[in-house]
Amino acid sequence: MNISFIGIGDMGSQMVPHLAEAGHTVTIWDRDPDKMAAIESDRIAVGSSLENVVKASQVIITSVMSDDVLALHLGNDHTPGIIKYLQPDSILIVTSTLDPEKIFTINQAMPTTTKLLDVPMIGGVRYAREAQLNLIAAGPTKAFEVVSPILSLLGNVKYTGALGNGAKLKLITNVGIMAAEAGIRETLDLADAYGIDYETVLDLLQVGPLKPVVIRALDQTNPRPLKDSVADVDELLAATESLLKLPLAEAARNRLRKAVNDDPQEARFIDITTTDTKLPQFRQ
Repeated sequence: MNISFIGIGDMGSQMVPHLAEAGHTVTIWDRDPDKMAAIESDRIAVGSSLENVVKASQVIITSVMSDDVLALHLGNDHTPGIIKYLQPDSILIVTSTLDPEKIFTINQAMPTTTKLLDVPMIGGVRYAREAQLNLIAAGPTKAFEVVSPILSLLGNVKYTGALGNGAKLKLITNVGIMAAEAGIRETLDLADAYGIDYETVLDLLQVGPLKPVVIRALDQTNPRPLKDSVADVDELLAATESLLKLPLAEAARNRLRKAVNDDPQEARFIDITTTDTKLPQFRQ
């Protein structure tokens, strides 16, 4: 099958090879040519334009940051978006962490006979590389049945019903995930106050239920900037502010944002476990 993949970032670059290795022909596109050039395979073609890539396949997968989603899919006054180029019977799969309203906005603009699925992912770069992502799929049942074998190449797939449920469930799970990640940083803040070394604390955290979170946080191969985690919590809080107050998520966002702002270099996700993001009063 021909598959188009748009967004060759930290996650997309790890996902595309699984599709090609399974025998699919994948056409890729990213606004950064260097990211496309870094992927090499006889079954992976680099698209010459967004239009070229969208028209190359009837299954289109996108993986971009939430702030870029609407412009990429809907376009603007100067640049057409993906929906402009969708062919009849195309299935568009959006994997970004999103406010569900953005999914509904895209769906309203979809051409007749095309279908939209929202399929956000739980897991980081390591999970994408090992095809162990957890994908939360939602949207028309028949469209999901067509692409389910493709999604299964990327990890474990759970179908959750009506369009928008995937986005909602990703935000729901992010409340707990972000609290745990920021909690690691705050745990180490207290270690700083007591003068306890980080290695001892992180070893002890891995004895209990936080072990998977700590292992992910310590993954040296994860290039994810910490600011992307902050962006995910921003999306969560903006999407839910009219529904209810989420003080835990807000506190998590604030601590992660402080870690980003206090790091003179660009903080990486792993830096929630390093002294680079310790509070200023504990720095020598």
